[in-house]
Amino acid sequence: MPVNDPHENVNRQVMTANQEMLRPASELVKTAIPGPVHDRLHDLNSNLRQPRIFVNNVLQARFDAATHTGARFLMNSLFGLGGLVDVASHAGLPEETGDFGQTLFVWGVAEGPYVVRPYLGPATLRDAVGSTVDMFSNPFGWFLGPNMAITAGSVGVDAVDRLGQLKQAEDASIDFYSFVRSAYYQMRRAELRQALGLPAVIESPATSDLYDDPEPDPSPSPPAAPVKTRK
Repeated sequence: MPVNDPHENVNRQVMTANQEMLRPASELVKTAIPGPVHDRLHDLNSNLRQPRIFVNNVLQARFDAATHTGARFLMNSLFGLGGLVDVASHAGLPEETGDFGQTLFVWGVAEGPYVVRPYLGPATLRDAVGSTVDMFSNPFGWFLGPNMAITAGSVGVDAVDRLGQLKQAEDASIDFYSFVRSAYYQMRRAELRQALGLPAVIESPATSDLYDDPEPDPSPSPPAAPVKTRK
């Protein structure tokens, strides 16, 4: 399954624009926000995702994951100062995956071409549609404000963090665009495997087949031909 990137030239231009737009914000976050405060914002951002993850876990019929997500949200909201402290992870409840792009995959929708979205970053066409649905269906938006603003802000926090983490890779990469694309496919296909109940391990981000797990061949090997020797 080769990478489907028919609009690479446009995607490269959008990625460059995103880097120029987000780099000042990344530097500001790194220099102006103390580490402990940044950690609390990161944990709060994670907790705000839990209702969306819960809904998609249910839509994917991943009921164990939904139970896990619900318990995590309640624990962090009640005992973690509304989500400012991630007590659930310390108690053995790490965050589950779950978004509408993943749900569309479980329902059989093809992934489509690779795209780089302004501000929001890399996705496949299916995941771009899914993230738009997630923006408008975030249950917190019904109480805290416009869904789009809340989700875009949440994605922005992640994007700024991610850009800072990738800066070293950018300096070391010959082709940073290809590196980011490969990393996206590796991460995403691991998440999609989780939605199918498969191990979240991908050997090759560009060519791995989600449905093919290597199994031993049950058929016996043919006997080796006898080797004739001269007497």
